[in-house]
Amino acid sequence: MIYSLDQAAEHEHQQRGARGDFDPRPASQWRALEFAHDPADRRLFGRTTMQVRLAAAGWDNQGNGSTMAARAERGLISQGARPTMFGQMLTVTLTRAGRAAARAGLSLQPGPPRQAALSRRAWEVLALLWSADQDGEPLKWRHSPTIERVLIDKHVPPLAEHVGAGYGYEITARGRDFYREHHAAHAAAHPDVDALHPDGADAEPWPQRADDILAEHDTLYRVLCRAWRAAHAAQQQADTEAAASPPAGDDVLPGPVADQIAARHDLWVETARRRAALAAEHTRDLHQRATRAARDFTAAALAAFAAAAAGTDPLPALQPPSRDHDEWDEPRLAPPAETGIHVIDARAAKLYATAVGLPLKRRGPAPTRRRTSRLPPAAPPVRDPGHELAALSRFLYQHIQDGVLHRRLHPAS
Repeated sequence: MIYSLDQAAEHEHQQRGARGDFDPRPASQWRALEFAHDPADRRLFGRTTMQVRLAAAGWDNQGNGSTMAARAERGLISQGARPTMFGQMLTVTLTRAGRAAARAGLSLQPGPPRQAALSRRAWEVLALLWSADQDGEPLKWRHSPTIERVLIDKHVPPLAEHVGAGYGYEITARGRDFYREHHAAHAAAHPDVDALHPDGADAEPWPQRADDILAEHDTLYRVLCRAWRAAHAAQQQADTEAAASPPAGDDVLPGPVADQIAARHDLWVETARRRAALAAEHTRDLHQRATRAARDFTAAALAAFAAAAAGTDPLPALQPPSRDHDEWDEPRLAPPAETGIHVIDARAAKLYATAVGLPLKRRGPAPTRRRTSRLPPAAPPVRDPGHELAALSRFLYQHIQDGVLHRRLHPAS
């Protein structure tokens, strides 16, 4: 985060100089980034840009002061302060070692980063041209500025060409060679683009079958949760009907008529009790099945995530979901594999700790006790069985789907 703000300050300094608005201050001053105001009353002084960005990433907490001190002890940043009308603004400045560490941390491969010749959009369009060519037909677009201005005008020979007037575009021989030669670099630079492997689906480093198995686990869990919610709602409705009071009597009614009304009420209550008992039995069974499906989904997602982090084939560790379990062989849920990407690893560790019931180690001082509301506490929401496990599974799945994480960590493959 500090590196990003440091680079933005450097860019702004250069832009101002290009406009003739030179800043005579030394770099140590214009590179100093506002961290937090002391005293820290945000209602009066607001939040700094750094605090806003940290909050957006979920990293804004009372332990950030200790975090900054730890970075300063390691020589990654230097700390400072400037006076304000009501106190002082604490600042941090990235050192040369800190800048090098940030660049190394943001690079997911040793050595200099692999260069991508095309932007994300241009690579995406070239991938569409390649895919259409594999199907033996042109890309049926009437006009594409990306193809016209980038793939044709900026490359000699061009990577694409027209197919008649208004009939679309197709990839050229040079475009095919370019796609083959630069596929690995662009797959690493733009991992979210669905670009077919030039040697076919069998050569893809991440098999489609792995995504299919995880999707089957997710679908089974969702279906069981829907069935559980329906049974749970039916049980609640039946319990309410079973607890209904008998209708108030009317002295004017003849005795046999009053007996008829009471008989209908008794039958209604008895039927509701039977329906409630049946729905409760179904609710318990579906709760167990959904929890089991969530745990199976989590075990599969963890195995696939570990394979993506290690750059190995995930299929040997994956099994399709079983819809009929005679016995519950509870799989061991190992912690998520480390990817080296902080925003992924930190979130995965937090979701894992919640899913398995292990508290995370607290960093920094304890949070300030907030004033409690005098309003009566709201009823806790009804959550699906195994929702903590499902949250972890879906987080891992969204990062490994289509081989995005695999390509990001292992671009050479």
